[in-house]
Amino acid sequence: MMHDTFNSLIESRVKPQFAKSINPAPLSMAISLALAATLSPPVFAQGALEEVVVTAQKREESLQDTPIAVSAFTSLAIENKGIDNIAQVANFAPNLVFDTTSPVSGLSSGAVVYIRGIGNTDFSLTTDPGVGTYVDGVYMSRSAGGVLDVLDVERIEVLRGPQGTLFGRNTIGGAISITSRKPADEFQGKLELTAGNDRRQDVRAAIDIPFSDSLRSSWAFSSKKRDGYVSRVNVGDELGDEEKLSFRGNIIYELNEQWDFALNLDSTNINEASAASSLVGFTPGAGTVGYSLANFGDIPTGLADLAQFIPGRASDITFATGKSGTKLSIDGFAFVANYHAESFDLKYTYADRETEGEFNRDPDNSPHAITETRNPNYQHEQSSHELQITGSLFDDQLRYVGGLYYFEEQGTDDVFVDVFLPTPDLSAGFPATINNYADVDNSSEAAYLQLTWQLSDVWSVTGGLRHTRDEKFFRYTQYIGADDQGNGYPFFPGAVNEHGVFTPGLAPLVGNGSGQVSDAFEQTSYKLGVDASLEDGTLLYYSFSQGFKSGGFVLRYVEAVDNVRTFEPETLDSHEIGVKWQGWDDRLRVNAAAYWSDYEDVQVTFFDNLGGPVTANAGVVDIKGLELEVSAILFENLQMDLAYGYTDASYDAINPIEGLSLSIDENAKLVNTPEHSFNLGFEYVVPLESNELAFRVDYRYTDEIHNDSQNSRFLFEQAYELWNASVRYSIDESIDLMLFAKNLKDERYIESGDSNFGLGFHEANFNRPREYGLTFRYRF
Repeated sequence: MMHDTFNSLIESRVKPQFAKSINPAPLSMAISLALAATLSPPVFAQGALEEVVVTAQKREESLQDTPIAVSAFTSLAIENKGIDNIAQVANFAPNLVFDTTSPVSGLSSGAVVYIRGIGNTDFSLTTDPGVGTYVDGVYMSRSAGGVLDVLDVERIEVLRGPQGTLFGRNTIGGAISITSRKPADEFQGKLELTAGNDRRQDVRAAIDIPFSDSLRSSWAFSSKKRDGYVSRVNVGDELGDEEKLSFRGNIIYELNEQWDFALNLDSTNINEASAASSLVGFTPGAGTVGYSLANFGDIPTGLADLAQFIPGRASDITFATGKSGTKLSIDGFAFVANYHAESFDLKYTYADRETEGEFNRDPDNSPHAITETRNPNYQHEQSSHELQITGSLFDDQLRYVGGLYYFEEQGTDDVFVDVFLPTPDLSAGFPATINNYADVDNSSEAAYLQLTWQLSDVWSVTGGLRHTRDEKFFRYTQYIGADDQGNGYPFFPGAVNEHGVFTPGLAPLVGNGSGQVSDAFEQTSYKLGVDASLEDGTLLYYSFSQGFKSGGFVLRYVEAVDNVRTFEPETLDSHEIGVKWQGWDDRLRVNAAAYWSDYEDVQVTFFDNLGGPVTANAGVVDIKGLELEVSAILFENLQMDLAYGYTDASYDAINPIEGLSLSIDENAKLVNTPEHSFNLGFEYVVPLESNELAFRVDYRYTDEIHNDSQNSRFLFEQAYELWNASVRYSIDESIDLMLFAKNLKDERYIESGDSNFGLGFHEANFNRPREYGLTFRYRF
């Protein structure tokens, strides 16, 4: 009866394309089982769910006692679900989208993260991410190299909604917090080997070395290699391969009961081809592409078809011949000093991170030099200081978290865009290079405080505030010349070059070609909340929180402007109500949240009339939605995990923006914001004396999605489904053999892309095809 009721509910409430593309039976059955379990206990259920401890509020507490919408993944869950990098967490967390490459970059590792419709697709040094990534509390400010390996991790937490009164660096949309595994007090280790299709070869190892009772260390290493999956037919190589080396070290020294210190080290080296890009369309552009199409007579058949402006699905081939490659070297360390008093803890963290390298892209995906981008000199360094206090007063009736934070970063990103420019009469053309030299020097200061007052055994109230001041400095040189050496053409008037010298034969793109600009952004934001802990352990809560992301400057130019383009800060007012319940001898866990938000001066990326990427404030967006997460031991040795996310986002007002190649109206949809997302997983364990055999299957549904803010038809993706499966055989808790398959149906969909109506080409990054392999783990 309940099963039929939910079938009817799903078919009538969700939109038609959702109902048509997904069989509602699994979803309705799972929700029916979860709700039925709340009415009567499962007859055959035994055992208990794994306890999940989180630090979302800067203290260790049960997930079920935390009045925040959090998805948490323990090290055991990460292994069993086959999560290899943090992007794959999006397959299991509601209302989270994590792309692995940034549009217009060519980066093979460029994190683009969205939570509840809030994020940022631009990787440039002058824009900030909408979702923060933190490793052991240290903020990762840039997307380059941001698809982190899950190496020796204790826990991953996905926090949804603004996170300003608990974190040093402000984040408007949410946070992904990664906690490293702490060194053990005895010698132990783990070795993991994986082999799979596309010549996949992964080697991962971790070892704990205690030097004494007070000095412990852990060390981890990872090597990942596999072939690409988009063939460059005119070159003979492939895009989208993987070749990463990662290292992590943690050292903890306990001086006495009051003082302990930690030193965290990490290093990653990436040497891969460019991101797996392929062509999905040509349209009339600003002359560059139009001239090339009209004058090149040897366009391959596939491109000729696409030139008829019909979106294509040539997802595994490209005719590109430009320079390929992503090379990044990323190093970081963090020093942590903890002082433990009777009623409070004081923590100081100093961290420094450096990234340098280069990356390339051939966005037109044609065999001709229509346009190509090169970033040969990418450098970024960030450092931060954070002093944080946590504690309680009045017999634990008042709990508090407070902190002071200082962050600074310097970066250089020199971008060269090779183009083929037509003459004014389109009778001839000539090669030229757009030279974008950019340097940034940014800083952020903040103070934050959050107080929770325990009014009674049931009721608590929370108040928090945060003050942020960001300062940003941008130095630029932007001109068109004959090449990236600064040589010019006699018919260009001249511009100030990167050395500050006026040079004939250059065409200035910003002002006279070179200059600098700075600005400061300041905001005080607040948080209010109330929660009730009922006798049966149920947690009910409401919270109001504000988010803030500072403004900045547009970094890259194709169309000449008098002054640097700027964009204003964006703000978010978010309301959330939630419930967390765990019962029936800890065999069933149900967490749910509903939210509604006012999102103002939304920062999105457009393209100008000549195809230059422009960050601008699009307008005001109303966002509302809900999330449901269920974990249950249904029957003996059978566990189910379910997550459902719903997001309804619509523009209430549009800001007029001049000079765009394609504008939007109030009917536009937010980028990377599917209305429905759903995942369902089952794991069945068969005990075999001291061994065990485990079967796991995971299903993921993602509703239709727009991969750019302009809602280009070339990057629009229909709803799709993913199936993963694995079989694991464990011996004496020391050896695991796991046979796995991902994307069993070989579903192909667009993850990211660049739809450039200004220049007239449209490229897309498709997901990797079906994967399969074998993993061997040995623990000692």
